[in-house]
Amino acid sequence: MHQGGNHVREKEKGMKGHHHNISTTYERHEIKYIVNEHLAVRVASFCREHLPRDPFCRQRGTYEYPILSIYLDSPGRDFLRDTIEGAPIRSKLRVRTYRGTQRPANGHAAFFEIKSRHHGVVRKTRAMVPPDRVRELLNLRRPLIGSPVALEQHAQENVCAFLDVQRRYDARPLLGVLYRREAYEDTSGERLRITLDRDLHCGALLSPNDFEPQLWWPVNPGGVILEIKFTGTYPFWVADMLHRLDMTRRGVCKYALCSRAADTVPALHGVMGRTEHDGHSAAAV
Repeated sequence: MHQGGNHVREKEKGMKGHHHNISTTYERHEIKYIVNEHLAVRVASFCREHLPRDPFCRQRGTYEYPILSIYLDSPGRDFLRDTIEGAPIRSKLRVRTYRGTQRPANGHAAFFEIKSRHHGVVRKTRAMVPPDRVRELLNLRRPLIGSPVALEQHAQENVCAFLDVQRRYDARPLLGVLYRREAYEDTSGERLRITLDRDLHCGALLSPNDFEPQLWWPVNPGGVILEIKFTGTYPFWVADMLHRLDMTRRGVCKYALCSRAADTVPALHGVMGRTEHDGHSAAAV
């Protein structure tokens, strides 16, 4: 085990210059668990022996970082309903930033993301957008072609795809989701990414044109959210870890958990409309 840890540290040294891409599109499988803190620490111990920290952790020199996502949905909450009902083909739209509650104007990059599931396979498309242009893009619903802030081609294509889905569903910013992520990732072979998410909070957008949540409320998912993401198959050590720790897979979606909290917390009541299926368990997205 000690040699494995040395191998990971050497791999991290060789990845110092690596950053998250401005624009990405990929497919993968995801399995999710809710674990207590004791199990989460044991999972982290396994990961530190086998996986480098992910790029954002390495940039910060830590093992975790904040994530704040703004989820968009249609007036009928189509994305939320499909998630809760476990539709085999479903999508969601979000604008993700790697920050706490500081405003995007402080220089934090924003990513427009489409995350879709097609019969168990997750496809994620994302593009980095200048933080001071996020509100403009969401309001105009068209790309910045020919402007001084026009994006490189692949990013432009992914932004166009995002805005096309937004227009089609008349989707607007609806809810903020904030948490701390501990993340490990290896992209040297078949991509493997393992994350542990803690301190989940939902954020209320107080007006249809707002993009910065003004009210935050803690959400208790029942433990730490563990996600294992892989392209083909995961390595033997992951299977061994899951067997040793005797964990049970379950569906969990932070957007659905937070949307339910927005309806049950008095301070957030009425911020977003209910769906007739809000009592059902949240499937993984």
